[in-house]
Amino acid sequence: MVNDNDPNQIVGGSERYIADLTGELEAVGHRVHWFTLSTEAGTGTGVRIADFSHQPRPSRGREDEKRRTFAVAEASGHRWTLRHAVFYPALGRALRAYVKAVRPDVVHLHNNYRHPLTLLAATRGCRVVQTVHDYCIVYPTAYCAHDQSCAGRSVFVALRHGCMHWKLLLTEGWLLYGRRWLDRHFVQCFIAPNRHLAAALEQRLGGEVRTVPNFRSLPDVAASPVPQSATLLYVGALIAHKGVEVLLAAYKALAREYPDAALWLVGDGPERPHLERSVAASALGRVRFWGTRSQRELADIYRQARLVVIPSLWLENAPLVAIEAMAHGRPVVASRVGGLPEMVGDGQTGLLFERGNATDLAAKIRTLLLDHDMARKLGAGGRRRYLEFATPADHLDRVLAIYGAPHHE
Repeated sequence: MVNDNDPNQIVGGSERYIADLTGELEAVGHRVHWFTLSTEAGTGTGVRIADFSHQPRPSRGREDEKRRTFAVAEASGHRWTLRHAVFYPALGRALRAYVKAVRPDVVHLHNNYRHPLTLLAATRGCRVVQTVHDYCIVYPTAYCAHDQSCAGRSVFVALRHGCMHWKLLLTEGWLLYGRRWLDRHFVQCFIAPNRHLAAALEQRLGGEVRTVPNFRSLPDVAASPVPQSATLLYVGALIAHKGVEVLLAAYKALAREYPDAALWLVGDGPERPHLERSVAASALGRVRFWGTRSQRELADIYRQARLVVIPSLWLENAPLVAIEAMAHGRPVVASRVGGLPEMVGDGQTGLLFERGNATDLAAKIRTLLLDHDMARKLGAGGRRRYLEFATPADHLDRVLAIYGAPHHE
C-alpha cells in the first residue's frame, strides 16, 4: 500500500479505507506492507475526524518489518516545484529499496499527488493498481467550493474563477495533462469507487478501469430504530468544500420551526473556529461540536441521530460516512454532486438536494422531520444496500480478482 499521507498524522476517508482493507487482507492470510509519506516537522496537512487507534499504524520515520514512513524534507520555490512536478531522488531511492526488500506481488497505489512521477517511476516493473479516491486526478478544480462551481470544468475556467493562477497552472497543468499519458503506462488497473468517476478516468486516462464501490469494516454495527428525536448529524472534516456553512444556514431556518431540533457536528478542521463564531453570533444553542470521537463513541452518536447530512460542495467521490450511516440504518440527505447520487438513492436510501442550496436542503430535512415513517423506510433501505454492496466480503473478492488479474501492457 503506497499513500501520500501517514495515517499517524492524518486520518481521512482514504486512510480509513487503507486501514480497513489492510485488516481484511491480513485476516485472510495476506501480508500487507505500507509505504507512506510524512513531513519532517511531524505535522500533517489533514484533519482528524475520529480516533482510529485500533487500526494498524505505520512506523514514524524508520523502516520496520511491515511499515515504512518516508520523511519528506521541507522545500520551497524551484526546489519544491522540481520535486513535485518532476522527480524527488531521495524518495525514489527509498521506495525502490523498499520494493526490492518486500518484493510485492502487487503495489496498491492510493493518493499520489505530492510526488506523483517519483512514486510511479519507483514502482516500475511491478503490477500496480491504483484506487482513485477523488476527482483531482482528472479535474484540478475538484475542490472548488464557490457558489458557481468550476469543479469538473476547464482549467481556463478556473483561472477566470480564481481557483487557479498561472504559476499553479504551470505545475498542476503539466501534472494533469502529463499524467493522462504517463499514468496508464505505469498503472495496470485503476479502481474507481463510483461509475461517474470511472467514466471520467476512462475518457481522460484510458487504460483499464474497474468500478469497485467502497466499504467499511464495521463488524459490530447493527441497525437500530430511527429515533423520534430531531437530531441532525454531520460527520466529517470541518473544511470549506465540505459545505458545513450550507448546513448551518439550513439548520438556522429550521430551528425557528423546530425548537427541539439539534445539529451535531463530529470532526475537526481549519473552519471550526469560524463555524463556532457563526453559531454563537446566530444564537443557535442546540448546535454541538463534538470534535474527534472514537469509533465506539461515533457508533453511539449515529444511534441517537434522526438523519445524517452530507452537504458537500466539492466533487465528492464515495464518502465513507454515507456507508456508516447506511450501516446504522439512518437516512442520508446529500448534495447532488459527484458520486453521491450513486451512493444515496433519492427516495430509496435518502434524499438529494441541489448543491449549495440551503433552502432545498432545509426542505429535504423538514420532510424527514415531519415524516418519521419515511425516515424509517429510507433508513431500512440504506441498511439493505449496505448489506448488499458495502460489506468487506464482497469488496475483498473484487479487489483480490484485480490483484490476481493477468498483467496488461
